[in-house]
Amino acid sequence: MKKIIIILFSLLLIAGCTNSNSYSSLSDGKDVIFSGSNKSYTKDDLYKSLKVSSVDAIVNDILKNIALKYVDDMSEIEKEADDVIAEYTEMGYEAYIITYYGSMEAFRETYITNMLLNELAKEYVTEKYDELVAEDKPVKMQVASFNTLEEAQQCIDEYSNGSSFDMAALNSNSNEAPQSSIYTDDDTTLVYEVKEYLNSTDSTGLSSIIIYATTTTDDEGNDVEQATYYVLNIESRDAAEFKDEYIETAAATASSDAVKEYFLNKHQIRFFDQDLYDLVTSQYEGLK
Repeated sequence: MKKIIIILFSLLLIAGCTNSNSYSSLSDGKDVIFSGSNKSYTKDDLYKSLKVSSVDAIVNDILKNIALKYVDDMSEIEKEADDVIAEYTEMGYEAYIITYYGSMEAFRETYITNMLLNELAKEYVTEKYDELVAEDKPVKMQVASFNTLEEAQQCIDEYSNGSSFDMAALNSNSNEAPQSSIYTDDDTTLVYEVKEYLNSTDSTGLSSIIIYATTTTDDEGNDVEQATYYVLNIESRDAAEFKDEYIETAAATASSDAVKEYFLNKHQIRFFDQDLYDLVTSQYEGLK
């Protein structure tokens, strides 16, 4: 498979991202390699099939090499891969990994590739930082939720009397241990009412009690109203104060296709084979 990818990779050139409208071909492409059911398959048939199945591998290989430009020390990534392999081996997962990946070395290469693509995602967020911050409206805060209004009010009272927000929330039976985290405007872990509160004010510090009400049906078919009460401790709304944390968070949730498309465009990848060009541009429609 590696030889196939190398052959196909030779069809790619870092130049401009226009298309030459040409098709690569094999000198012996008409040779039949197997036949049956009134259908013969040639080397050209196999070659076209391999191009279709290898597009993702080709794109990832290109991006892996682009990512190396942004990594100062590969030894850290390689050490992490080796540590993971050692841990999985100690846990007895080696046979499973070999069954799935073919070999431990293949697993190691895949792990390193994923780490490099993650580094590329961080670089993507770094380069588009201002634009993404404007879209995401990141906030660093702690979130606590309660089953009763009294518990939520108790949390506010304890915090006002000098307790840390963590302890105030836990002492008031919060549903979770509040963690200082980065939240964005499209965060799916936040209910609409919390997002609405964050967008309605620029304040920091303790929020008022935010009520999230839902209606369920009991066993007798009656509507039953339930409510969750949220209290926020908004630590910062200035992304510059938690830039590194935001980059990590945004990179972890960034669209893989958006990252790939961005760097394919930035490094002006050119496809000289029409099949490959059509396949890649159908997946990354923003390629220029």
